[in-house]
Amino acid sequence: MTWLLLLIVWLCWGLSYPFMAWTLEAVDLITARLLANVGAGALLLLLCLRAPGRHILPHREEWCGVLALSLLIMVVFPFALIAGVMLVGPGQTAILNYTMPLWASLLAVPVLGERLDRRTLMALGLGLAAVLLVLAGTAGAEGPSGLGVTLGLAAGATFGAGTVLSKKLRFRSPVLLITAWQLLLGTPPAFAVWLLLYDYTYLHPDAGRGLFGLFYMVVFANALAYAAWFPVLGRLKASVASLSLLVVPCLGVASSALLVQRQIGSFDVAALICVLGAIALVVQRPAEPPAAEETRRQTG
Repeated sequence: MTWLLLLIVWLCWGLSYPFMAWTLEAVDLITARLLANVGAGALLLLLCLRAPGRHILPHREEWCGVLALSLLIMVVFPFALIAGVMLVGPGQTAILNYTMPLWASLLAVPVLGERLDRRTLMALGLGLAAVLLVLAGTAGAEGPSGLGVTLGLAAGATFGAGTVLSKKLRFRSPVLLITAWQLLLGTPPAFAVWLLLYDYTYLHPDAGRGLFGLFYMVVFANALAYAAWFPVLGRLKASVASLSLLVVPCLGVASSALLVQRQIGSFDVAALICVLGAIALVVQRPAEPPAAEETRRQTG
């Protein structure tokens, strides 16, 4: 079941990079994020209404945690990510964003008490090498690539922090309900930014490809992907779960080259080789039984 959920996450987020570029043909990034939060959150909440018990609100003591996760994962992370796509390109941003395992693994040591074994450290080293290769590949590019690289790294750091916080918090409410409210609570900040930057927003209803991209971002890259991701995160260590996502930039670069005609340079190829090496290390790593992990966390 975990592998099936991971496959859903890989496909939904891997293909989201070129579809995000398509989306920007129809709406600006602020409007796109606002619609994604509202649409995906409402969709998941409707699914919760059909579940046994029909709970639509988290428990009272869970609201602070849900709000914190919402600000990290549903507000700061997506805005930094989409802006990075605009400035650097979807393929390169896909790789930069997936420095997330580095941040998640480092934070998991003091926050969750996880230990970094040799395979994890080697995988993190390869992931860092991939980032340095992307930096080298964009150094001579035209445009504000420095800002784009910074935003891509900021997206990865924010999502990594959100991953660790998700493991730290203990929710009694269903995962689907917590996910729905993370998306919905991210709507007011997005709306505030939308009002502030209203003069820079746009809508092109005749951009068919862009509207399809927006539909994909709402239904697949947000509703379906997050509904699959949080259960995965609950079953794996934060470092292992985040490292498993290194599949996504591979799909992001390949699909971007195919769908938005982004050229893949030699630095991108070298970065992907590093990412694949990190994935191999994670796949070959023996899994820790959930019971053993829980016992270790309680004892030390």
